[in-house]
Amino acid sequence: MINTWNESLLHEELKDYYCGDSGKKEIPLDGSICDVLRNDGVIIEVQTANLGKLKAKLQKLLINHQVILVYPIARNTLIETFDENRILKSRRKSPKHGNIFQLFRELTGIWMILDHPNLELQVLHADVLEIRIADGTGSWRRKGVRKDDKKLIKMHETRTFKTQTDYSELLPDSLSEQFTVSELCQAGAGAHAGHMVWVMRKMGIIELTGKKGNAFIYRKALPTSMPV
Repeated sequence: MINTWNESLLHEELKDYYCGDSGKKEIPLDGSICDVLRNDGVIIEVQTANLGKLKAKLQKLLINHQVILVYPIARNTLIETFDENRILKSRRKSPKHGNIFQLFRELTGIWMILDHPNLELQVLHADVLEIRIADGTGSWRRKGVRKDDKKLIKMHETRTFKTQTDYSELLPDSLSEQFTVSELCQAGAGAHAGHMVWVMRKMGIIELTGKKGNAFIYRKALPTSMPV
């Protein structure tokens, strides 16, 4: 089974939450191990990052099963750093805050299945605890401190995506009818604007209309089936 945090506490806690009392975890199905199989037959896959790694697995499961893909975004992160003896050294809030636009970097690997009738993507906004160990084995950028685990602190709202319209609603209302990546960036997408444009163009949500200087110009397109 694939997961980025190597069966992290966060991954396990979310599996337990979505499994509930009536579901089953780690179920073999169609040659894969599914995170959760609900009693209504719906499969739930929890993936904290690198959604593209699930492409082949999802394509296979979606043929005969309804699948809910859960992707958590850390709205707020608390960082606890321990020494090599697991004694707490420091606790601080991360200055970084995740937002819905970071989703699009993840979608570059699975854009071709996003409008599959059997797929539902649930983006869960959460507060997360990141555990770090200062034992000298981490990267030089973190002065030897390594990331050890993640766990759930609090769940906020969930946003569901099933259709092109669901994704197109993420285009900021302040955008003009025609816009550039830079304008999308300034309208709220920030550093994720490039990935957002790439995915939405692949999905047929927006289309290229021309150039303004060196910048490409895009406009919203009518919802249609994704291009082959």
